[in-house]
Amino acid sequence: MKPFLSGILLLLTLLPFSGQLQACSISGSLKPGIDLIDVPVADSSLRFLSQAPIRLMLSQRMGSTRLDLSYMICPTAGDPAFEGSSEGISLFRIGDLDERIFPSEWKGTESFSLLQNLDRFSIRFRLPFSSITLGRQAIYWGVSKSVSPTNFIAPFQYGTVDTEYRIGVDAIRSTFPIGMMSEMDAGWVFGKDAEFSDSGGWLRGRFYMLQTDATLLTACFRENLMLGGSLNRALGGATGWFELAVVSTAIFCGNTPDENKETFWSASAGMDRSWFNATLYGYLEYHFNSPGTNSSEDYSVTINAPAYTAGNIYLLGRHYLSPGMTWTPMPLLNISGQALINLTDQSAYVTLSAEYNITENITLNAGISRGAGESSSSETGKLCSEFGSWPGKYFTSATCYF
Repeated sequence: MKPFLSGILLLLTLLPFSGQLQACSISGSLKPGIDLIDVPVADSSLRFLSQAPIRLMLSQRMGSTRLDLSYMICPTAGDPAFEGSSEGISLFRIGDLDERIFPSEWKGTESFSLLQNLDRFSIRFRLPFSSITLGRQAIYWGVSKSVSPTNFIAPFQYGTVDTEYRIGVDAIRSTFPIGMMSEMDAGWVFGKDAEFSDSGGWLRGRFYMLQTDATLLTACFRENLMLGGSLNRALGGATGWFELAVVSTAIFCGNTPDENKETFWSASAGMDRSWFNATLYGYLEYHFNSPGTNSSEDYSVTINAPAYTAGNIYLLGRHYLSPGMTWTPMPLLNISGQALINLTDQSAYVTLSAEYNITENITLNAGISRGAGESSSSETGKLCSEFGSWPGKYFTSATCYF
């Protein structure tokens, strides 16, 4: 265990001796599911994958202090089983448990694996003028529905099915009020071994003025600089929003050649509203991505630009439209549909899903996510459209809370 997490563990062991210990809250969830994954390449077949993540959560209060702990263990089976979600992904974590408990070595043909994730391990202090949270915690912001330009810490890629729990990161965070419905938020997230080149920090203000929620953000992450903000307000019977971020890569790295530096910006704007006593909800959002290209012929070149290799960008085009709708035909049943459309090559990634609450603590989910567009060339492997190359997924799951 790294020193950062060891310090939180020490605080946990001292809590029972405080004399102010309050009731401990223990909860959790079991979420078994089955996925069929269809990779759009020649001679590919449907891949079967089954997972049953068990999440245990503990919350302990001690006066004005609260400790949160969340641990997940997940058996998976398939052809092959799931190797691990963090493979090749750089998280803001100083160190971590080995994600894969079994097998110890991965050959790519295993039909079973056992994974784990220490997703929350933090302690929060409430002070008269602020609150301070230290440890592994969930940090996110942004008002956009499809792609959030300012949420650089642990964003979900568009199309991720299970977004119930945000990814925990190692951080120190402080928030303090500065007025009615306004606050300042500052912190630092630690990358691997707390190296500056893998870490980041931010100063974010949230203000309420002229019946509008406004935010301003200044941040550095992995030696990049980000300036951004958002606006969110009611517009008649609807709600409108706008979110913008400008990023300069390698701005805090003096040894980087100019060809590895890039300044780009992205923005999202949209509106949503409900109809028929909230039984029908819909939204429409436009997203602009300046480092993208207006021609699918340039995708293979675009993906090697600094915005993609260092700047948290993954969409290849410039102009996107994202519609979404949720219909509640009867109590306890929700049917949803959403899409992200690349206006450059007319490809789209579409998700249709249904959720039914059997009881207060048991939910059933089923759906399909698929890319629509021309698939990659079987001869050259060249991308002909963006979402035509994204894997399709047929999924079903049940969630039991306890």
